[in-house]
Amino acid sequence: MTVAELLQHTAQRLAAPELVSEDPQQEARELLAHALGTVPARLRADTSVDPHAHGEFIRLLARRLASEPTGYIVGAVEIDGLRFKVDRRGFIPRLDLPVLIHAGLEGVGRDAKGFALDLACGIGAAGICVGHARPGLRVDLADVSAEAIELARENAELLIPGRAQAYAGDLFEPLPRGRKYQIVTANPPWVPDGTELPEEVLNEPHVSFFGGPDGLDVVRRIIHELPAWMAPGGIYAQECDPSQVEKVRGLLAAAGLREPKAHADKEGVKRVVSARQP
Repeated sequence: MTVAELLQHTAQRLAAPELVSEDPQQEARELLAHALGTVPARLRADTSVDPHAHGEFIRLLARRLASEPTGYIVGAVEIDGLRFKVDRRGFIPRLDLPVLIHAGLEGVGRDAKGFALDLACGIGAAGICVGHARPGLRVDLADVSAEAIELARENAELLIPGRAQAYAGDLFEPLPRGRKYQIVTANPPWVPDGTELPEEVLNEPHVSFFGGPDGLDVVRRIIHELPAWMAPGGIYAQECDPSQVEKVRGLLAAAGLREPKAHADKEGVKRVVSARQP
């Protein structure tokens, strides 16, 4: 079979509802590229797949069909054109993460200087993408998971070498006192306790998901402390469930931040909220 034929058949299988795939075509490309020892950007549609590579691909696909996340199978995920290392130390960023990244970058010039912060950073994707897009900013990465921070540090050294520091600890607690941030991004736990999650999501670190009875316990803590860490005119952006958007906007306004607004993904679903420090 050719690459194009395998991709077509595989994307159809990965579109099964129980796999909750965000992009079956992209997942198929990741799996096939990994079997061929390359990356998705280098796949050629008319290339024939030899029997050995086809067998390896079938083994990888079987793991995915058993609800193992593609990111863990191939050891990588691509976000905003950057390729990140992922493994079981950290939560796999979703493909809508660029909505959060671009909300944080909005209104912050390319020549900006100072610091950016990625809270609950996981593998560091949002903060590293911000740093890549704004070369004058140094990036602090913070997460409660020491294992995730190891992975974030590895990604930072690969993608923005010498420009990031990684801190393991509870929210702002491990960060340098008195530091002020031009951009703060956050992807905190926001799933209400007791929510049933898909099997493949349960393969990832649970600390990344559950945020109290209404899902906003950690969000409230962040927003309460946030103004003391923001530079004048700085931008804060965070992800949340669409049902929580208006409540998060209200929390930001109550904390004294201005212009709280929602940002939609490519399907038009609002799942990111941002606001500006006066």
